[in-house]
Amino acid sequence: MNSTRPIYRALLVCISLVSLSGCILVPFFQAFKESGVTADDRMALLEPQAKKFFDSVMMGDKTRALTFVLPESRSELSKRIKGRSDEERVVESKFEEVAWAEDARQATITVKVRYYKVPYYIVETRLEEQHWEFVLSDGWKLREMTVING
Repeated sequence: MNSTRPIYRALLVCISLVSLSGCILVPFFQAFKESGVTADDRMALLEPQAKKFFDSVMMGDKTRALTFVLPESRSELSKRIKGRSDEERVVESKFEEVAWAEDARQATITVKVRYYKVPYYIVETRLEEQHWEFVLSDGWKLREMTVING
């Protein structure tokens, strides 16, 4: 009977390690995916990041919106975002189309923006083209945005 105890202990330890290994590794896999190392990971990270930018603009939080902009583009886009927020209120922003660069480190998004000009409250629609760039240390950042129509 004593000769089987080490075998049972070894078996119990192995089962414990196998069952725990999945739980231990999940945060590492998640962090790896969120770092955007692969093209698929970068593609999956764009929409939530751009949505946070859209929400910041919609809520009138210019300071937070600028955290999603590349440092070299901040001064130009800051003027545009601040100027618009004084004149209009965004009701909704929605992805219409995404065009990816071959390595998925850059993306061009066509965004449908519904807004109204203060104080008229008549909702209008425009299309914007936004150029986003993936920065390994910061994730997706907005480089440029232009109005296509509207």
